[in-house]
Amino acid sequence: MTAFRSSIPFNVLFINSYDSFSYNVVRLLEQQSHKGGYGEVRVTTIHNDTFTHVSQLKKYLPHFDCLVLGPGPGSPVNGVEDVGLLASLFEDDDLSQIPILGICLGFQAMCLSQGAQVNELMTVKHGQVYDIELTIESELFKGYPSQYKSTRYHSLHVEPSLGLIPLAHTNDENGQLLMAIQVVGKPWFGVQYHPESCCSELGWLLVSNFLQLAQRHNECSGRCDYKGSIYDVHVYDELDKTIDKTPIYEHQVDLPTQDISIREHNVCKSPLLTLYLCDAIHDFKFVMASSSQDPHRGRWSIICLPNENSDVLTHYTSLNKTTIYKWRDRNVSWKDVNASLQYGFVHPCVFSEDKGQFWQTIGQFVSSRLMSSRPDLPFVGGLVGTLGYEMGDVVPSIQSLNPDAKLVYIENSIVIDHFSGKMYTISLSDDFPVHIMQIISQLSINDPRLEWPSELPPMKFDIEVSSDASYQHAFNACQDYMRRGDSYEICLTRQTQVTPHGPLAPWRLFQTLVTRNPAPFSSYFDFQDLIDLPKDRTLCLLSTSPERFLKWDHDTCELRPIKGTVKKTDEVDLQTATRILKTPKEFGENLMILDLIRNDLYELLPDVRVKDFMSVEEYQTVYQLVSVVQAQNLSDSIYSGLDVLKHSLPPGSMTGAPKKITVQLLHEIEQRKRRGIYSGVTGYLSLNNRADWSVNIRCLYSYNGGYHWLCGAGGAITVLSQGESELAELNTKLDSALQCFTNSE
Repeated sequence: MTAFRSSIPFNVLFINSYDSFSYNVVRLLEQQSHKGGYGEVRVTTIHNDTFTHVSQLKKYLPHFDCLVLGPGPGSPVNGVEDVGLLASLFEDDDLSQIPILGICLGFQAMCLSQGAQVNELMTVKHGQVYDIELTIESELFKGYPSQYKSTRYHSLHVEPSLGLIPLAHTNDENGQLLMAIQVVGKPWFGVQYHPESCCSELGWLLVSNFLQLAQRHNECSGRCDYKGSIYDVHVYDELDKTIDKTPIYEHQVDLPTQDISIREHNVCKSPLLTLYLCDAIHDFKFVMASSSQDPHRGRWSIICLPNENSDVLTHYTSLNKTTIYKWRDRNVSWKDVNASLQYGFVHPCVFSEDKGQFWQTIGQFVSSRLMSSRPDLPFVGGLVGTLGYEMGDVVPSIQSLNPDAKLVYIENSIVIDHFSGKMYTISLSDDFPVHIMQIISQLSINDPRLEWPSELPPMKFDIEVSSDASYQHAFNACQDYMRRGDSYEICLTRQTQVTPHGPLAPWRLFQTLVTRNPAPFSSYFDFQDLIDLPKDRTLCLLSTSPERFLKWDHDTCELRPIKGTVKKTDEVDLQTATRILKTPKEFGENLMILDLIRNDLYELLPDVRVKDFMSVEEYQTVYQLVSVVQAQNLSDSIYSGLDVLKHSLPPGSMTGAPKKITVQLLHEIEQRKRRGIYSGVTGYLSLNNRADWSVNIRCLYSYNGGYHWLCGAGGAITVLSQGESELAELNTKLDSALQCFTNSE
């Protein structure tokens, strides 16, 4: 190989079929750089609908050393509608000399083009790990043992045919199934399983072997020399831009320092302290409290105190409108703001922008205020609030006057470290409220006595739950979609409405909720942000969530997906729950979301690791299966944690996989109903570049100040799910919040 050739990256064109595991493949390819003699591996990614026909792609192909066709939903039998460009990709004879690797859907499309039949499996395999056996020796599997384990995500399979050389197979109740092939006479290879899954063995070696095969083929065929003679970096840049990955804001290398008023207090380590303080503070406040603890969560509690300097940012996705005003500004009337939102009247606090532009607004607001200060504290001030399900890029808009995002800028806060017994009163503007400091000085902060009632005042509640029959109908629709290959896992939810027969203050309801269901991410947000805001237009969120969605600091992002739930009973202890949660069904649920989250992080960041693999955690009413995924070296990236948050919403644990198509399916299955705050996230974005967001589950929320409370619950449906048991699990989750309304009459 010439010195000129070796200085050119080994260029891979990856065709992304909107799978939630695509970027796991992309990073696996990039990680092979300098391992096999092919130098730096540069992957250019396009979607399968970037071009409508192979003829439009053809002019770019000489610039690439090989193609990799990613996995995805749908069936190649359905043609362009399901697989886009892949339907015509193999029609052009010029591609016969281009090395291609097809994975799952890409494998099926390749085989179909060679005359093979693609049929539905009798028993579908999603998120299941199986033994794969090599059929014959092949350079694609050089260095492999005769048998290895890999993860399967497929409801379709390929029947062997004369144009295909079988390289590997597996056996299950469907019989013997083709797992890997080479097309006769061409440098085309494919695997049915997913080598990029975290439970697949030797996936890196498969990819490395393919790249070496491609390199040798290109050298022998002269493609290397031709690529060297036409090499033009602008070609790759042009294709890269077909998928927008522009950062929300540009990183500042050296953040400014800012003096912050911080007073430190020695306090007890009890999580009751936060709630004890909140009872004594009658000012408007937002609370993110750790009402239960474990070694990894529940360390910090935060009490936020909005004031006249607090900007309130609210977005309405279906209206494409944002409002920005100061907290309870006397010069801003709800009546005028509402008229602008509904009828388009001009108002200085109302702006026309879609949710993509709202993310830019958040970015501009935060980036102009970021500081280098006290990195050991999780929060020093910044934005706090909630982002609803409809804030996700892939979620369809549904007409509503209810807000989808509400964030409030906080200058004054109380931060409590329950592990060390330290409390910090913090002010960005050196004006921490004197009267609250006096309240703190008068309280027994080393011996908090909290006597919150576990029951609500006697009253009646109307509880409207959707019927079991409607759930079963939706469950059956999920099964149909999964058997066809449209999705691997679908998080089916339903919402219950509770109407109190009488006045019930949100804080009183929160007291009962957190007493009965303590959780590491307990939140209280009552957004009375305008003086004349009618109660029936006030957004309230009361949450006792067990699930962290995303946490970041200047260098690390962490996600903790929960999938798999078992109710605590006298008969079910931790050991029993662990045995239940490690069955193939529960294991598959968690694995699919774990692979999805790796993909969400890998889309922006190259260094992603699974830190905790499917551990069973105990909560007040349930046991749950939890994994931990981290991305490192955020400070070296062009992206911020805010970019990761935007690209990862809605949480994969609340959608299923693949995320894009599954969200679209849920839109129909759930009868085009808004999820709203439920399935979104709540948390903070601190100006010292730290953030922590929890998933809005086990929560009660209201858009009308508590006249009606909504409670959502759901569960992952897979092909191994049974309708009755899934409904029982859903009701278990629902009961953890609805139990507040029992024993109250």
